[in-house]
Amino acid sequence: MKKITIALLATSVLLGCLSCNKDFHEVYAPDELGVPESEFYVDAEGGDVEIEFLANKVGDIYLVEPEDASWAQIIGGTFEADGTVKVHIQPNAGFRRSADIRLETPTRKVTVTVFQEGGVEDKFYVAASSMVAYNGQGGLNTVLTDIAVPLDEIQTEIRHSGDDDWVTDLTVGSSTLTFRTADNPDKSYMRRALIVLTYIDGWKREQTAKITVIQPRTDNQIGTEFSAEQLRKVATAGGYILPEDAIIEGYIVSTNEFGNAGDAVVDDYFQGTGAIDYTLTERTSYLVSKEGYGFRMIATDAGMNDFERFSYIRLKVGGAIIRKSLGEPVYYTIDGIESYNMLTSEDATLTMPRKVKSIDELTDDDINTLVTLKDCEFAMRKGPFTPVNEGYGTACGYNRKNKVPTLFRDKKGGSMYMFTNMTCTYRRNGETLPYGSGNITGIVVHEDYKSFEKDGNIGRYQLRHLTREEIDLKKDFKDNFSEIITEFRYAKFPGEFEETILENPILATKGNGELCHTYSGVNNYSPSYFYIGECGNNRKNKVAAGAGIELEDGSIYAPWENSKSSQNDDGKGWYSADCMLSWSNKNWWDSDNSRGYCWLVNFSTEGIHSDHVSMQFAMYNNSQSARSPRYWKAQYSLTTTDCSPEADDKWIDIAEFTVHDVAMWEKSGVKYQNDWQTLGTRVYDFPLPLEVLNKESVSIRLMPRNNKAAKKDISSYDSSTIANGTGYNTMDYFAVRYNK
Repeated sequence: MKKITIALLATSVLLGCLSCNKDFHEVYAPDELGVPESEFYVDAEGGDVEIEFLANKVGDIYLVEPEDASWAQIIGGTFEADGTVKVHIQPNAGFRRSADIRLETPTRKVTVTVFQEGGVEDKFYVAASSMVAYNGQGGLNTVLTDIAVPLDEIQTEIRHSGDDDWVTDLTVGSSTLTFRTADNPDKSYMRRALIVLTYIDGWKREQTAKITVIQPRTDNQIGTEFSAEQLRKVATAGGYILPEDAIIEGYIVSTNEFGNAGDAVVDDYFQGTGAIDYTLTERTSYLVSKEGYGFRMIATDAGMNDFERFSYIRLKVGGAIIRKSLGEPVYYTIDGIESYNMLTSEDATLTMPRKVKSIDELTDDDINTLVTLKDCEFAMRKGPFTPVNEGYGTACGYNRKNKVPTLFRDKKGGSMYMFTNMTCTYRRNGETLPYGSGNITGIVVHEDYKSFEKDGNIGRYQLRHLTREEIDLKKDFKDNFSEIITEFRYAKFPGEFEETILENPILATKGNGELCHTYSGVNNYSPSYFYIGECGNNRKNKVAAGAGIELEDGSIYAPWENSKSSQNDDGKGWYSADCMLSWSNKNWWDSDNSRGYCWLVNFSTEGIHSDHVSMQFAMYNNSQSARSPRYWKAQYSLTTTDCSPEADDKWIDIAEFTVHDVAMWEKSGVKYQNDWQTLGTRVYDFPLPLEVLNKESVSIRLMPRNNKAAKKDISSYDSSTIANGTGYNTMDYFAVRYNK
């Protein structure tokens, strides 16, 4: 007898409730019935299945379908308490089969299913399942099949696009499928029908085959073909309606399986009572022409977006609207698509042209196409794909956050943001982000993100990943094109006798270096949202997954284990300030000298040579009172750590940048949020001049370049001034890296 294979699927143990009032407290025993495993899998040779259960009342065990007793015998039929019931499964020489077993008390029912493999393989294959096209004449038509399931259990349906039932006499056989078509008398239009075959196998799983039958018009023409160039030529910003017989063709390069194919629109930031239109991403697909031009396609509903990824299709698009973007960069969208109008479809997995580029090689013609970006890495080694406050998202029952941009960079020094929807199934799956480098494949898009920049512009191009496997980065940092000079992922302090260069600093957690704040050192810490496990109302008090910080010895950094404060107790994915995963300060403006205080970092690059060196950091303004610095600059010095006005001539500009504010949950009892506020950190990447290499001492400072800030009531973006004591700025990460 072979070993039984069991898939463990947990089901909840149903408990009763406690009843009390102010005068007395009475506890009732829970009415309990549950199973730790609800699905069992057995091979064709059969064997014994042991079903464990919890119960505190008398009950029965029986087969839901009595005829299943011919091959599944329950040993014993009643119970009085917790126990185990044995089910003997006979050998199976036929097709797959399954049996439902019911455990029942007077007040509870639990169902367990046993699935058994069959000695005969279920075959349900139709050779022309994607397309069959015929000329305008009627007649008998044959399609090859390979079907080895009971033919009388196959359900058939013919769906005609018009009123005429011109496809008739459908017969399904094990090796052929036949049907008759009537002549098409129409001189103007082709016609289309869909044959649908459905079979429910022994495991109660539906198998479906679809055959699209296309019949040209009388002149044997199907319609008017629109090439990619013609589509781009007729497109307007207002939209051009394609003629009724319009046909397009190309490769389907997307999948919406993991909830990240397209954008999602927030209906109401301010009240939080609106909705996020996630149907938009469910309706989104991308079609790429043979010439490599891409089109975003929006279906009329999610059911009309069931294209096969990596198929080459011909699609009727009469009445759909093609638009081009208003302004630069130019890209194209076709709205009103229905997969029901697909004329032909063939697998192109092995034949489809593929783009492989570096970030600096992208052009506007790559927008809405699938591109593999080579030699990439994530810019921050910390947290999940979406390090934000889940309390504003759908997982916690609110609709004020739809997507998050994460920064990645490549070996040549390019960087760009990657969008992850708040419904992406693997965005917080408990796995640490890969630290190594490799390729990232996704759809190149141009989407606004006003939470980072008021005008929404966060670069000419962004990437939408479609599957976790296509983020093909090595797990370990040792398998990377870069090396770290200095990195700060959490607060690490000098030892009692350790000398430091800066005042009141924290130390680098990898490499060498120190970081401080020039007003009062690093003396404040902020809550952070780096929990990498699943979040939401049903995921409270889950902290075992960690914050995505793996140490050099392979262990997980876990300061929360000794913390007195709780983490993720409300399912928002947070860690408390006393975990010191983020550091902050609330004093940013030196009024006496009309200049900003700053974050100051000092490190050594002695002995290091490379063709590229760069700086990454993550930052946000985290006070709901606003009035934190909006406009910043980054500078470096090779000669000083002095940040006083007298030493300004020793500092050299690196870049200017803006820092966003976090969202305000409510104001005067009203839920309130501007679109230029966000819920977590932003990651930045800036190249550094090669002259910083091979130096004993290098200093970098990040400081406000003026006194502008948002108003306290967040009614404006930058019309107020920085307020010391309230205007917090938080840094989550800082690193300097070079190419090996």
